[in-house]
Amino acid sequence: MAKAFTTSRWLRKYGSKLGHQVFIRVRMNNGFETEIPVYDYVNNDKLPISVKKEHWNKGYITGGAYHIPIRDINLLLAKVERFVKSAIVELIEKNIRITRENILKLTYINEDNAIEDERKITSGEVIVNEDGGAFASHEEFIEFIIESEDPKFDKLKKSMGLYNKQYILDYWDDFIREYAPDSYNTPRYAIEEYIKNTQDNCNVTNFSSEWLERFFKHIIKEGYSFRKDGTNRKPYTITTVTKYLKHLKAFGDFLFVEKKILNNQDYKRFDLKKKTKKQSLIKYHPEPYINTHALYKKEFDWFYYFQFEDKKLDRARDMFIVQTWLGGLRQVDFYKLSKENLHKDSHGFYRIWFEQQKTDGEVINVINQDYLIPIFNKYAGGFPEFFEVHDYNDLLKKAAVESGLNRKLRFRYEYANANEATEEWLPIHQMISNSWARNCAVSILCELGYPEYRIAKFTGHKDLEMINHYKKIHPKEVDSMIGEVKPQRVREL
Repeated sequence: MAKAFTTSRWLRKYGSKLGHQVFIRVRMNNGFETEIPVYDYVNNDKLPISVKKEHWNKGYITGGAYHIPIRDINLLLAKVERFVKSAIVELIEKNIRITRENILKLTYINEDNAIEDERKITSGEVIVNEDGGAFASHEEFIEFIIESEDPKFDKLKKSMGLYNKQYILDYWDDFIREYAPDSYNTPRYAIEEYIKNTQDNCNVTNFSSEWLERFFKHIIKEGYSFRKDGTNRKPYTITTVTKYLKHLKAFGDFLFVEKKILNNQDYKRFDLKKKTKKQSLIKYHPEPYINTHALYKKEFDWFYYFQFEDKKLDRARDMFIVQTWLGGLRQVDFYKLSKENLHKDSHGFYRIWFEQQKTDGEVINVINQDYLIPIFNKYAGGFPEFFEVHDYNDLLKKAAVESGLNRKLRFRYEYANANEATEEWLPIHQMISNSWARNCAVSILCELGYPEYRIAKFTGHKDLEMINHYKKIHPKEVDSMIGEVKPQRVREL
């Protein structure tokens, strides 16, 4: 039976110098969604909990200086989340309408008890002492956690700084935070799934070519699944496993150079491709091919003007338009934006300023007024509220279906467990995602004849050769400037 509701901890997109407010997101299985703010109580006053993005990781505070110790804030988040769950259950049992106001009221109805409650919560369960009652003191609770070997307390121990780091994932967050960009976090899911399925939880002192070989043999053979039950598995592409190896070797450098945990760099000996195919984990050497696809300008404008009745589809389309005409932003850069990144110059033109994570380069662009000002006006002079990435991509595909973006495109897949490449012709609506925003920004400008150096300036590409990927989409000769790019109403596709 499906759960009646789910809860999770999130930061509001827009913040201040103090940080971004923390809230508990509630999702009912009937489609209702709401957000419950997390408050602390200081001198009997409500204090909203705000956290800086760089100190936030998967629902936990990982650093920084706040009004109370970090471990206490993490415990507070868990406690408030439990109160939210209890409030919803009570509303369901009493057949009372589930609204934000009703959940909020019940969550904080016993504020005095909530403040004094010494019970600590993790994974939705009350932690009690051996007698079955609440802990007599915070110190007693800390002692219990330190001595407990129950794995369900591992996350809590980490958040409280009580965890004895031993294994790869124990150091992974430090690796991403201190050494590598966020984009290097991509192997994490594969590592978690591998450890869960094989119990091969590598101690960092044993991180080596032997462990890497076991890991890659497994994931190439088994593939991956984003479902909790592990069904509907798909094979990894050669591109993905090659990227994973690059990131894991960087992790090895982190352990060897920064942490000085490893005594040697044996991990560098491992390679996916050996001299012979018998030795190679990758069964064949693929032809150079990049699945770079985009909308033609005619299709893009059709999508821009299409009238959606569903507000979520409308907002997802607007996000895509904004992401495209702010410079074809990469996902990691797009999701860091706020209204503060928009500036109006002395001539009345809006400019966007941000630093690209991938290149550390500064990008300052005049935004496309014709495409974006109507959208900004729709959302009170700023960006539409961003969906989570997974929801954004799903809604984008649904919007493409409804708007009739059906042109078929060739896709070549080079799977790591296959003897040859697979080719498919698939419709736009099946494959479109937020990554296409970058493709569209470049390819439309190529289609209209803008020179490469200006396109690269707009998108923040440092290498002009990268533009050639997009020129293949529109083989039209790029030899002259042609006027400003404006949206044009399309009668039919």
